[in-house]
Amino acid sequence: MLMRIVYTFILTTLLLWSCAKDEPIPTNYRTVMVYMAANNDLASDAYVNLNQMEESFRGNEGKLIVYARIFGQAPKLYEVVADNTPDIRSKVLKTYGDHNSSDPTVMKMIFDDMKRLAPAESYGAILWSHATNWASASAYAAPRTRSFGDDNRESMDVQDLKTALPQGLDFLIFDACSMASVEVLYELRQVTPYILASPTEVLSVGMPYHHISTFLFERDVKQGLMSVAKAYVDYYETKEGLERSATFSLVATESLAKVAQETKRLLVDNSGMIPQIDRQKIQRLDMDPFSITPAFDFVDMLEKSFPDNELIELKQAIGEAVIFKASTSHFLGTPITAFSGLSCYVPVQREYNLLPFYETLQWSRDAEFHRMFWN
Repeated sequence: MLMRIVYTFILTTLLLWSCAKDEPIPTNYRTVMVYMAANNDLASDAYVNLNQMEESFRGNEGKLIVYARIFGQAPKLYEVVADNTPDIRSKVLKTYGDHNSSDPTVMKMIFDDMKRLAPAESYGAILWSHATNWASASAYAAPRTRSFGDDNRESMDVQDLKTALPQGLDFLIFDACSMASVEVLYELRQVTPYILASPTEVLSVGMPYHHISTFLFERDVKQGLMSVAKAYVDYYETKEGLERSATFSLVATESLAKVAQETKRLLVDNSGMIPQIDRQKIQRLDMDPFSITPAFDFVDMLEKSFPDNELIELKQAIGEAVIFKASTSHFLGTPITAFSGLSCYVPVQREYNLLPFYETLQWSRDAEFHRMFWN
């Protein structure tokens, strides 16, 4: 009997050890993982942002890990270290062979590597690249659109992005254009409780990492992200001319279910008003004249299309979801007169070819926003 007890104890210990050895042991409070897809015309801006990270990062509360797929260079994983020179001095954790950063399988592998090489109690992620809201990468024949990423003109749809991202993130930040739309945010709502993104374009230099890096490691996630958003917009407020252009929205994703529910009620109960929606009168949030993904302020669309008494519950739900928003007064010279922090798509007949893909989005199904295509 004694030998059996001893044997069982030894076997149990070995089994526990064999399981535990495969799991990385957390060595810091938070690892922030930056996925920098810059095998495109943003390559020079990628180096600027990496230098900004080195300039400001001190590592007191965690690690800042950057995957950098930069044009002309092998893809690498960096652990950011403090440095004030113009060179990139961060530690290279891993170098990859040639691959496509817009492949969701590659993205998933990269995030797995980041967690393995910099284990932590919690994780945040920043997606850095080109982006064009919700539209399918193959929705138009020319020019090509992309929901996120641009690697030799390859990109990934928002549904693929959802499967590639790690679960259980403290937060997700888009340093990329036009991703604070109800379509994108609703699709990603179960990935993380907080998403920080812009409903307009983002200027190519992106976030001022030398001003925001410390906020990424705040233990109060909500407060830290609000500080990031404020510092971002404040930075661009100091610019002049067209460079004085920025918007940022912090969204509590758990509240988006109620937004979808109330939107569905509104559209079902007021379906006869949908044909009267005139997007020419609604605040446009894609300000780039070469934009290929129309985006409009969500609340401005509602207020200019439906009776006030029908919007009370929906606007309350939006207020619970958008917990912080800020913008400059103009974007690329166009006034921002209405800003709810969320964009949405408003269809017109000539874009009816988008309906088959739009109907695959969870927002379209749950909020019945596909009814808008009847306009």
